[in-house]
Amino acid sequence: MSGLERRFSRFLERLVGVARADDRVVAVVGMGSTAARERVDEWSDHDFALVTRPGFEDVFRHDLSWLPASDRIALSVVEDHGGVKVVYDDGHVLEFGITDVAGLAGWKANAYDVLTGPPEVHAAMAAIAVRPAGETAERDVALVLTQVLIGVGRARRGERLNASDVIRGQAVGHLLRAAAGRLPLDRRAALDDLDPTRRVEQAFPGLASRIERLLVLDVEECARGLLDLTTELLEPGWPGFPRRGVDAVRRRLGWTG
Repeated sequence: MSGLERRFSRFLERLVGVARADDRVVAVVGMGSTAARERVDEWSDHDFALVTRPGFEDVFRHDLSWLPASDRIALSVVEDHGGVKVVYDDGHVLEFGITDVAGLAGWKANAYDVLTGPPEVHAAMAAIAVRPAGETAERDVALVLTQVLIGVGRARRGERLNASDVIRGQAVGHLLRAAAGRLPLDRRAALDDLDPTRRVEQAFPGLASRIERLLVLDVEECARGLLDLTTELLEPGWPGFPRRGVDAVRRRLGWTG
């Protein structure tokens, strides 16, 4: 075991020890690379779920003194969905959600590891992990088109920073999700099925390189390139591809020549 792996595991051992000593805590569940430990590198954070008795979620969310080495916390924030991010003074990052056992039913997960917890938590996580992610390709490709149109419109009125976010962020994200839903399974095995914008370089290196080259272009050139790439990548063999929508976007933006 490397020094990095030992440090990563040592923190988890301390976290589990804290949880077992507090009767308000039901379970700790590792998520992401905290469960799939073979993916851990120097940039990996500790990603976990803290399962508490009902009614104690906000206590643990807003008072972080229960965390190991809490005196070394440099920054913490509670996100709008209730998740928590913590940064220690050495740059070590935690990302965690807090729920009770019943609340786990509404969560999503792929890799997980129940580090400590009763059988009902194991059963709840097993049920979550096999739940189909659902097919979203039709919705996502439609959102690529709408975001290209909206983003270019904002760029043309001078709102270039917002346009960049809409096109380089939102449109790209929807394109990657649509691609993950349509391309052959053997090519998307490396992707995170909860967030197919992760590890694209491993799963689709050619696609990742093409998008990366587009991202450094002027925002409108980037948008036009993304629309061309979406059509090239997804239209062949897909009867439901929204060709009428593509044509409408091209006409409105004057990209018909």
